[in-house]
Amino acid sequence: MITVTVFNKNNEIVGVQLEGHAEFGRRGRDIVCSAVSILYINLVNSLESFTKDEKELNGDTKINFQNVILKNMPSAEAELLFRSFMLGITTIEQKYGRKYISILNQEV
Repeated sequence: MITVTVFNKNNEIVGVQLEGHAEFGRRGRDIVCSAVSILYINLVNSLESFTKDEKELNGDTKINFQNVILKNMPSAEAELLFRSFMLGITTIEQKYGRKYISILNQEV
C-alpha cells in the first residue's frame, strides 16, 4: 500500500510524504503506483517551475520513499499546487480504494 502523509501547519499544506508500493499490479505495470508517482513528480516540478518557495526533497527509491517539505508557509501558488495534488490523490483513493492507497494528515 502507498501511504501519503500530508503535513499541515495552521490548516495549510506544507509538505507531503509518499511511502510504499500499491501492489495493484506487478512491478512496471502497476497503474495506481504510476498515477501517484506522476502526481508527485508533477508537484515537485511545478513547485520548482512556478513558485519561489524553498523546499527540501528527500527520498530513497530502494524503499519507495519520497517527500517534499516547504521551509516556510506556502505561497498562494504553492498552496494551489498542493491542493491540485490532493485532488488527484483523493480521486485515486476513491477510485481504487484504501487497500492500495491511504492518505494521512499530520500537523507539524
